[in-house]
Amino acid sequence: MAMNKIEEVEPYQAKVSKETLKKWNGTVRVWSEPMSAVEGSKVLDEIQDTIDVTVFEEQKDVYGSLSQRAHIRYGDGKEGWVLWDAIATG
Repeated sequence: MAMNKIEEVEPYQAKVSKETLKKWNGTVRVWSEPMSAVEGSKVLDEIQDTIDVTVFEEQKDVYGSLSQRAHIRYGDGKEGWVLWDAIATG
């Protein structure tokens, strides 16, 4: 199985927006690892309101071109992995 590349990035601001929450049925799950539950990742938190986050790592697809997951910090020192589509970066 190919391991998706994790890249440290210059930290930047993003957010979980109202539009994002609507798209994800009101809940964005924050995971312990950049992988699925089947692969052993655990849900650490559920974001259910708009919040600003800081992205500091990205997991790329197997080709290294598209971001699949983002490692975020938010709230009072919380951090974890979210699906790339769960954050707004613009």
